[in-house]
Amino acid sequence: MADTNARGPRTSLGERPVPTRFRELHERVPDRELLVFTDDDGEDVETMTVRRLAWDAERIRAALVERGLAPGDRAVLVYLPSLDFVSAFLGCLAAGVVPVPVAPPNPFKLGHDIGVLAAVAENSGARAVLTHGVYRELVETGARAKPPAPGSPSWPDLPWECTDQPGPVPDAAPDLGAWHEAADLDDPAFLQYTSGSTGSPKGVVVSHRNIHHELDAIARDLGLGDDTVAVTWVPHFHDLGLISFLLNTLVGHSSRTHVLSPLSFLRRPAVWFDVASRVRATHTAAPNFAFDLVVRKTTPQQRAGWDLSSLRVAGSSGELIRPGTVERFLNAFAEARFPPEAFYPTYGLAEHTLSLTMGGSGPLRVDAAEIGRGRAVPAGDDPVRPVAVYHSCGTVTKPGASLRVVDPETRRPCDPGRVGEIWVDSVTKARGYWGLPEQSREVFRARVADGDPREYLRTGDLGFLHEGELFVTGRLKDMIIVRGHNHYPQDIEDSVRGCHPLVRAGGVAAFPVPAEEADTAGERLVLLVEANGDPGDEERSAIARAVRRVVADAHGIVCEDVVVGRRGLVLKTTSGKIRRNACRAAYLEDARKPAPVEVAR
Repeated sequence: MADTNARGPRTSLGERPVPTRFRELHERVPDRELLVFTDDDGEDVETMTVRRLAWDAERIRAALVERGLAPGDRAVLVYLPSLDFVSAFLGCLAAGVVPVPVAPPNPFKLGHDIGVLAAVAENSGARAVLTHGVYRELVETGARAKPPAPGSPSWPDLPWECTDQPGPVPDAAPDLGAWHEAADLDDPAFLQYTSGSTGSPKGVVVSHRNIHHELDAIARDLGLGDDTVAVTWVPHFHDLGLISFLLNTLVGHSSRTHVLSPLSFLRRPAVWFDVASRVRATHTAAPNFAFDLVVRKTTPQQRAGWDLSSLRVAGSSGELIRPGTVERFLNAFAEARFPPEAFYPTYGLAEHTLSLTMGGSGPLRVDAAEIGRGRAVPAGDDPVRPVAVYHSCGTVTKPGASLRVVDPETRRPCDPGRVGEIWVDSVTKARGYWGLPEQSREVFRARVADGDPREYLRTGDLGFLHEGELFVTGRLKDMIIVRGHNHYPQDIEDSVRGCHPLVRAGGVAAFPVPAEEADTAGERLVLLVEANGDPGDEERSAIARAVRRVVADAHGIVCEDVVVGRRGLVLKTTSGKIRRNACRAAYLEDARKPAPVEVAR
C-alpha cells in the first residue's frame, strides 16, 4: 500500500488558541523584543516588544467590540507590509473576530487585485475593513485620481477602520482579561484565501485547533526555541509568512523575527541575506523562485561578505522545488558560508493550514519517457535517453497524519513509484472552503477506494513516493497531454529557461489549449516567453526558434505556438506563482496583446 503514516494521537493535551498562548508569553517575557521591521537598506526602523503588542491588540479588540463586531464576525485586513498588521490580526483574535488577510491592491492601478479584494469581502461576509492610515490615504488619493469605471470592481462598501495609533507604550501591563476565549477549538480562527494560481480564490477555514498543531509541528521539526532568530520577507497575507514566522513568534516559538517588505526583497534581493548575516539568523524561508533570484541578483563579492554559518534552516516552500535552483544556490552561496544541510525542502498548502511534508533528502533522476507514462523509474546511465529530475519534499511528520498517493479517476491507491494525486488527512487539515459546501465535500472529504475510513484532503497536486519520501511533479489541472503523453509544464519551462540569453528568468509559462487538428489527440502546447529588454524582430524570431528546438529535443513536442513579449506577459500571483489558467484564458480570448510579439504556428 502506497501509504506514509506517522502514528499517534489526533489531538494533544493543552491545545490552546493563539491569544491564550500570547498572554502566557506576555506574562513570562513582557519586555522581549519580539518583532523588528527592517527597511529597504536592511536597517531596523521599528521594534515591537511583547508589551507593546499586547497594548495594541487590546486597543484594537476594544475598538472592534465598541463598533458592534461580535465573535464569529469577519473583518478584512488590508495592510502594507508593517507591524501594524500583526497588531490587527491579534486584536481580531482577541475579540473573537475572524481576520481575513488579503493583498493590498495598488490604489493607482485598480487591476486584478481590487477584483480579488471585492470578491473576498463579499464571499466572507465581512463587516469591516481594517487598515492603517498610510494605506487609507493612498486609497483616497487613488480614488480621486482614478475612479473605478462603471461596472468594474470597486473598493468594498464597508466601514474602513484605521488601527494604527502612534504614541508611547505605558510601562504598566495591559489588562487582557476581556480577551475572547474560543468555546470550540474547531471554530474558525481566520480565513486564508488561496492565491488563485489555478482558479478563483477560495477562503480556507483555518481553525484554532489547526493553528495550534501546525505551530507545534513547525517548532518541533525546525528546532525553534528561545535562541531562534528568524528573518522573513514573505508576504504577511500568505500562509508561509503569517503562520511560519509571525504566529510562531507570537506564541513564543521564536525569540525574535526580523520582518522585511516583499517589495524590499524584489527591489534588492541582497537585503534578505544582508539582514540574515547581520543579525546571525537561524531560520528563514522563501519560495523556490527567491533562491534563484538572489543568485542572479548578487555578486560573488557580496556573497563573500556575508557569514550565513548561523543558519540552521533555510526552508524552500510555497511552490515546486526545482533541483537546478537548489544546485545553483548551494554552489553560489558556499562563499557566504551557507551550511548546505540548512537548505530544507518542504511541501504544503493552505488547505492543510501550511505544511504537509518536511525535510527532503535531495534530487532524484528519473526516466523522462517513463514519468510521462506515470511511472517514476530511476534513470540509467544512457547519456542519450532524456532524464527528468525532481526534488524530495521529505516525509509526513505530524502525529496521526496519513499521506496517500491516489489515482484521481479510480480513487485507488498507487504503488510506490506510480504518479498520482497527493491526498492527506491530519489534525491540520482545514475545515473546508467558506460558503462552498459542495466543493468542501469534494476536496476535504474524499475517500480512498480501499476501505480506508479516513476522509482525505485532495491537494490537486501530483507526485509519487520513493523510499518513503514524497516527490511532487506538478498540478493535476496543469498537466499537458500531447498525443497521449503526459508533460509537466514546469519541466518544459525549465528547459526553455536557458535556451537563449534573452529569455527572462522566471518569465516562461507553458499551458495546453485544445488541439484544432482532427488527427491530433489531446492538446497542443502554448508557450509564453518574456524577453529581457526590447528585442527586435530578428531577436524575437531567434528566441522562438530556440524555444521550439529545445522543447522538441528535450520533450519530443512540436511546439504549436510561441509568444514572445516583454516583462509582464506571464501572469503571476502575489506570491510569484505562475497563473497558468489565467494565461491560458487570456491567450484563448486574445485579451492580452503583448508588444512586441512573435507567434509561430
